[in-house]
Amino acid sequence: MEKRKIRWGLLGAGAILDRWMKGARQVEDMEIVAVASRSRERAYAMAQKFQIPEAVSYEEMLAREDIDMVYIPVPHTAHRELAIRAMEAGKGVLVEKPAAINAGEFQEMIDCARRNHVFLMEAVWTKFFPLMQELETRIGDDGIGQVRIVQSNFAFRNEVDPASRLFDVNRAGGGLLDVGVYNLHFSRMILKKDPLHVIGKAAMDTDEHHLSIDEQAAYIAQYDKGELAVMASGVRTGMLDTAWIYGTRGYITVPHFWKPTQMFVTVGKETMSVERRVSQKITGVEDEGYQYEIVHVNQCIRAGMIESPVLKWEDTLAILKQCDSLRADWGIVYPQERESL
Repeated sequence: MEKRKIRWGLLGAGAILDRWMKGARQVEDMEIVAVASRSRERAYAMAQKFQIPEAVSYEEMLAREDIDMVYIPVPHTAHRELAIRAMEAGKGVLVEKPAAINAGEFQEMIDCARRNHVFLMEAVWTKFFPLMQELETRIGDDGIGQVRIVQSNFAFRNEVDPASRLFDVNRAGGGLLDVGVYNLHFSRMILKKDPLHVIGKAAMDTDEHHLSIDEQAAYIAQYDKGELAVMASGVRTGMLDTAWIYGTRGYITVPHFWKPTQMFVTVGKETMSVERRVSQKITGVEDEGYQYEIVHVNQCIRAGMIESPVLKWEDTLAILKQCDSLRADWGIVYPQERESL
């Protein structure tokens, strides 16, 4: 690709754009040329808010020749369809997590990326924080030794709102796909392998609302050398979003592990604090760290890749298979899945 900026389109106008755009504005090697939504009014409002040149329909965006990449920030259940439509139109795709509602859907997306030779990645921004690379150097003989247990929680308390996607089984609501995937991805980042077993319990339908989603859940993954990942997630209970990595020589504490900028490494009686703040280039615009995944995607596009070497398709597929397994145990089936049976 000649040295012009990589041209992005926003295929959807979800609320996460308020945060993601703060990262995009820090990145020099991109320009956002258009934003699309099912609602022309919503697309126009987002274009005004973020000074994006054009507000268009999905169809208009996909027909354009001047877009290299699209970012898909819409509810989980729409990810597969929009991603496939974009890739069939020859555009690379960065799709918000979870990339799909189950592993079968994501396999279809992988097949489509291969068929059209276009880029596809799930937006698991955690993986690209500088602290994650630093963390890896603290595991092993020069740090906390061999990892034995990874413990993480990501859950928040929301009052029940039947109109919210979080509480709507028709829109794949619940804690597991919304925030629990961060636990599962983090454990895979640390242990770099799939578990032998994943088991868990979910609290569902705990009051008069009969939500049929995992309001809160706890689950454990067991690995081939006896390692364990102990995790919890939910949308009805607030929990500390901290991860602990326990090794044979010490442990690491990672506050806000899903957007990590600091960790505490304890070996023996010594604790060391390591901080990697998110760089900020624009006064008054504070990015939480979305810039890192965007920069990585741009690098992949420039290199002609269709798959990230850092967050691989097999990583996303593995996490969705774990979610599928847990949901099967809990009896959670999304309506879209019933239709495909």
